[in-house]
Amino acid sequence: MMIRAYKHLLLIGIVLLLLTTIPPKPVAASPTLQEGPTYIVQPGDSLLSIGLSFGVSAEEIQNANNLADPNALFIGQRLVIPGLEGITGLITTDILPFGASLTDLSRQYQLDPSGLKTLNRITSPSETIAGKKFLLAIDEEQASFLPYDLPAADETLLEMAIRTGQSPWVYVDHNQLKATWDIIPGEVIYFPAKDEVSPSLAKPNEITINPLPLVQGETLQISVSTQADSEISGTFNNENLSFFTEDGENHYSFHGIHAQADPGIFPLQLTVTHPDGTGSTYEQLVLLSEGGYGKEWVYVSDGLDEDDIAREDAYLQTILNNPTPERYWEGRFQYPVDEPCTSSVFGLRRDYNDGALSFYHTGLDFIVCSASNINVYAPEAGRVVIAEELTVKGNVVYIDHGWGVYSVFAHLSEMFVEVGDFVQPRDILGLIGDTGRSAGAHLHFEINIGSIPVNPQTWLDQEFP
Repeated sequence: MMIRAYKHLLLIGIVLLLLTTIPPKPVAASPTLQEGPTYIVQPGDSLLSIGLSFGVSAEEIQNANNLADPNALFIGQRLVIPGLEGITGLITTDILPFGASLTDLSRQYQLDPSGLKTLNRITSPSETIAGKKFLLAIDEEQASFLPYDLPAADETLLEMAIRTGQSPWVYVDHNQLKATWDIIPGEVIYFPAKDEVSPSLAKPNEITINPLPLVQGETLQISVSTQADSEISGTFNNENLSFFTEDGENHYSFHGIHAQADPGIFPLQLTVTHPDGTGSTYEQLVLLSEGGYGKEWVYVSDGLDEDDIAREDAYLQTILNNPTPERYWEGRFQYPVDEPCTSSVFGLRRDYNDGALSFYHTGLDFIVCSASNINVYAPEAGRVVIAEELTVKGNVVYIDHGWGVYSVFAHLSEMFVEVGDFVQPRDILGLIGDTGRSAGAHLHFEINIGSIPVNPQTWLDQEFP
């Protein structure tokens, strides 16, 4: 028994000796996240699409963020984006507004211009296209900056600082200038929103483009807020724009984008001229995207002669291309029927009679559902400028709502208004019918900007201006 106990104690001693002399096996340390700018995952994102946006591989993003499953992304997740040297902050995606330049963006967000170029992989200022998605790496704790106009085009920064009682180096620091001489006459400067700004500095002309990017078949609305009694002029794709105002300060222009316009980039130029003769010109390329319209096949018995169509279009243009300077409508347009049962929507590429004619649908078609009547109503206030029978549209009524906006009601069986009548919303214009180029009883409803049909559903859903 004594021998067995001794052997047992000896074995325990040997084990304890080994435990104290053999070093433990090291535990692998968890890899640390890399540093760099962060991106918040958006709906529809994948590592591949995110990587393509930043010019890095999906594997690099996976490794930088220690992602065990590259497919297990969730909306709102923050990802470090590797390989963007010198760029920090939160990367956000925005639509580039009209008038914004690399200089404006770098001053507004206090960013390095070279970082903006790297993020967006651009090589020249001409690539800052309004309506295009643009990447910004912002400091989430950075105060927002607001734009202001220099008070005089021929005034130096030093002269302005003396007159406003401000240090010239405040202007230099806030606007990433090399010195007080490093500014172009009439240039926009930026200040933190929390700073008190001299009353001699004014907010610059405010220009809004809707929608951005532009879309085939939609209404281009341009809004310009500026000094009282200023004049606004401009062109889009070398076509003149007409501007209207009710208060002398807020100006609006509506332009119809043709539903079959080629997608791409087109020049937009605006000029603001103040009462004293000074002013500014803004010119930038604007992105026009596809409308995503489908196709349909239609069979009709008449109205396909292209000469008849051309004559009707030419006749309408003589009436519709002279905009009324007064606006008659207020708010969103109303549906022109009691029950909006839609049989065909705007923009569909149409094949008439197995290829006899190819065009697109210029409006919304409403058929009669279970309504007790077939009345057609005015969607908003305006003056009747056409009420007659035409070859294609049959019995048709056009209402001028002012500012170049017209509503159209075609294929009516009866018309209850005449040219010159002023109608109010819900006034009865006529009855749904089957006249002209029609495949059955329905109301063909259009909204025209000048002579260009635009998506009427947008005017039923959205308030203009």
